Amino acid sequence: MARREDYLTPETLAKADEIDKYLATLPEINYPTAPTTTTEQTDPSINVAIDDPLPAPKFIELSHIMELDHDKSTMPNEIIKGILYKGSKMIISGSSKAGKTLSLLHLGLAVANGKTWLGHPTHRAGSKVIYLDFELKPRMAAKRIAEIVKSNDGYKPDNKNFLYCGLRGQSRTLEELVHHIQDLDNYPPDLVIVDPFYKLSTGADENDAGAMSEVVNRMEQFSERLDCSFVYAHHFSKGNKADTDHIDRASGSGVFARDPDAILTLTPHEEEDHLVLEATLRDFPAPPAQVVEFSWPNFIHKPEMEPKLRKAGQTKAKKERHDKLSNALVELLKTNSIMGLKNLNNKLEEKTGEEIHPDTIRNIIKKDENIIVQKRGKGLENLYIYKQN
Repeated sequence: MARREDYLTPETLAKADEIDKYLATLPEINYPTAPTTTTEQTDPSINVAIDDPLPAPKFIELSHIMELDHDKSTMPNEIIKGILYKGSKMIISGSSKAGKTLSLLHLGLAVANGKTWLGHPTHRAGSKVIYLDFELKPRMAAKRIAEIVKSNDGYKPDNKNFLYCGLRGQSRTLEELVHHIQDLDNYPPDLVIVDPFYKLSTGADENDAGAMSEVVNRMEQFSERLDCSFVYAHHFSKGNKADTDHIDRASGSGVFARDPDAILTLTPHEEEDHLVLEATLRDFPAPPAQVVEFSWPNFIHKPEMEPKLRKAGQTKAKKERHDKLSNALVELLKTNSIMGLKNLNNKLEEKTGEEIHPDTIRNIIKKDENIIVQKRGKGLENLYIYKQN
């Protein structure tokens, strides 16, 4: 077998020297370098909307702070009286299908018209609202909004303070949204509503405190940049929440209990179709818990009802009681029509031996299409009739 050394003869070495000398006479070759690429191309104007360099921090003397406090004209408007200042953040959380979207639509329309929302007055002059909807198809949202407006005399159909934006199926960042809102002509918003939060978090793990902090910090920059309040909806974690502090009912990281200036929850009441509204606030004393009835497409404030949360296992017991009272009511009305809700309530209590809230009877009537309520005009009591189809 030949070895490498066998080829290193004086003749081959001389030829190698000649080749080296020839190559040394050639000019140096400058090879082109590959162009640098970035994985993400961003519109610089979008970054400017959020990431402008911050101004130098201001250090204020105590005397000036006291003067500032005396000047009430420097206070921001209360978007929701006793709940939310302009420029603050609010979260509304609730269980699945608890009516969060509908409550936010009501909020937007109430604020735009300067009307009361869930028992709380809004700024009387009305405020400019932008509703960013990542959940509903625009046509279905239009149907809901129209139903709300038609069923509330104070909501004007030609109000210019409410702008809706359907974003279902779109992945949008906060930076993009700020950019588009700033491009609106003569429409600086007072309130921006995002429904729901998780569609804006762009796939971030809601249990990751770091990731959620990043998202809500961007929201805060959003709010400060546009000088508007920022409200978003979020969902409860699974299970009954009666024994959980209301600020800890939201699913995911504890950021949702720490970051917002106002935390509102809608939790099932022990009475069917009713919810308990609770609030924890940074800038105001917390109001007492209240009850609202969900009666499509509205929420009716029920200040006279006790805010009793539905306990675990109560759903089945409530259904059994509802069925029992419904059957007893039908038996009463099959015999004779009854005039007046109070009279009907008394007869049902006498028949069942139970104390019954009038709202319970109203709910039974709403769910039984065979029970007819005949309205007899102003000042006259309604007539309740059972009509078998």
